[in-house]
Order: sequence, then C-alpha cells, then structure tokens
Amino acid sequence: MKLFRVLLATLLVLIVMQAGTALRVWRLRLTKSCPGCQLLGVDIKGADLSGADLRNADLRWTRLDSVNLTDADLSGANLADAEMNNVTTLNTEFCGATMMNSVKGYCR
Repeated sequence: MKLFRVLLATLLVLIVMQAGTALRVWRLRLTKSCPGCQLLGVDIKGADLSGADLRNADLRWTRLDSVNLTDADLSGANLADAEMNNVTTLNTEFCGATMMNSVKGYCR
C-alpha cells in the first residue's frame, strides 16, 4: 500500500510538471518572452517567435518545427540535442548558446 501511494504521488508530480511545461510554451507563444525558462523536450510547431526573448532558456531535447526565430535572442540558451527543422533564424542571437549534438535540418 505504501508503494502504491509513492507511485501515485510520483505520477501526480509528473503530471503537474508536464502541465507547467505546457503553460510555459503557451506563454512563450503569447508573449514571446521566456528568459531562463525550462522547456526540456517540448515540441514547438508552427510558432512565430520572431523577436522572442529566450536568453538562458533550457531547450535541451526540444523539437522546433516550422518556427520563426527572426531577431530572437537565444544568447546563453542550452540547445543541446535539440532538433530544428524549417526554422527561420535571420538575425537570431546565439552568442554563448550551447548547441552540442543539435540536429539542424533545413533552416533559413
């Protein structure tokens, strides 16, 4: 019975954490501002994030597909193991960003 409660509590924590991530993605799409936020492993498709503030954001294992990052600031962001496909990066600031093992598909 004690093991069941521990597993249930763990499941609830994971659900709440995932909901928090979805809210951060929604806020990012709406405000284009999420400096220092945790967006590990999320899928972001078809978003206009031009001019977005993603300084020092944790974007490890994130999949960006058909995202506009024109004039966005990703300085200091962690994009390790991220996938970027059909991403527009015109005048995007990547100074100090970590991009180890990132997969960059077609980018403009």
